[in-house]
Amino acid sequence: MITIRLLGGAKKAVGGKASLELEKSTASVLEILRFLQDLAVEPRLLRRENLIIAINGADSSALSGKDPVAKSGDVVTIVTVVHGGSARRARRAIVVKGAAPMSSSMDPGQVIDGMREAHRSLSIQIMAADAVFGFEHAHRIAQMALEAESRKIMLAKRVETDLLLRLACTNQISEAIARAGLKKGKSACIVALSSGRENRDFEKWLQKEFEVDDSALEQTMKKKTGLSKMLGISASCGNEYLLDCLVERAAILVN
Repeated sequence: MITIRLLGGAKKAVGGKASLELEKSTASVLEILRFLQDLAVEPRLLRRENLIIAINGADSSALSGKDPVAKSGDVVTIVTVVHGGSARRARRAIVVKGAAPMSSSMDPGQVIDGMREAHRSLSIQIMAADAVFGFEHAHRIAQMALEAESRKIMLAKRVETDLLLRLACTNQISEAIARAGLKKGKSACIVALSSGRENRDFEKWLQKEFEVDDSALEQTMKKKTGLSKMLGISASCGNEYLLDCLVERAAILVN
């Protein structure tokens, strides 16, 4: 008997079941996927290109053979990966801006609430710039959140909260706020999601109300050290490698 653990969208695909038993002595990954698709209420969530499949904790893509085989007693874990989709597909445009340190007397929660109140048609998130490893990092995570929204597999009820969780590489809101939430007197990363016209108006408003400073989003050694530590990897890694690790960790988050 082979145990199949399902996480995220893969779990949703079969009606919310966290695990299943396959009564076979051996089964290839392809056979396991066919077994799941026969049971699925949402087969679209089981497209192989959107899944990470591990046999006893080892990524099946790294195992020998094009179609690795699991045997009785093995645990096969299937996780939906949220790739960064296109904003065009999601019909949402993305604005990413850096902002200079805000006054230490300004309450971060009030800043965010005030901005959202003034622009109700937009989904807005403001994060600590120290948690953002360059413009591309923020943009790719925003695309990922929009993709999760379109596929109905968000980590939270609101897309802006999903964005914060993925940027912080955690599915716990309290931990996400501690890691990436806006702090008093610190530089910020502002992300807005909506129609192109609304976002253009929002950018103009930002220029008037805040000191826009995109240099706050640059890839610095200080950020690299902190983010590498968060991921448990060496800070001597290359910038592109770190960025890929941050995006990959965000992609495989599940509830």
